[in-house]
Amino acid sequence: MAEQYSQDPGSAVQGGELGYQTPELYVPEFKHQVETLPIGQISKPFKTVHGWHIVEVLDRRDVDKTGSAMQNRAYRILFNRKFNEEASAWIQELRASAFVEMVNSDEDEDNAN
Repeated sequence: MAEQYSQDPGSAVQGGELGYQTPELYVPEFKHQVETLPIGQISKPFKTVHGWHIVEVLDRRDVDKTGSAMQNRAYRILFNRKFNEEASAWIQELRASAFVEMVNSDEDEDNAN
């Protein structure tokens, strides 16, 4: 049915088969279905931002995510560090280009006394 009715050309040519993927790859609604649906059971139709879906989980794999988790953590650390550096540089540029002129008139001096 996926070959005939799916509007996703990638999965349609595979007969709807997505292969083994980590649930984090999917939008939240789809991820929830993939994680909670019992093996061999077909979901009720559900909608995501990508349209309507029907899912059947055929199997699950336990994946060692240690390497992936370390890579993601390293990426976040580097991203945050670079972001902070760029934000500081931008603030310094704004301060350097700012021009403030204080003007005192004779009336302001008289009012101050």
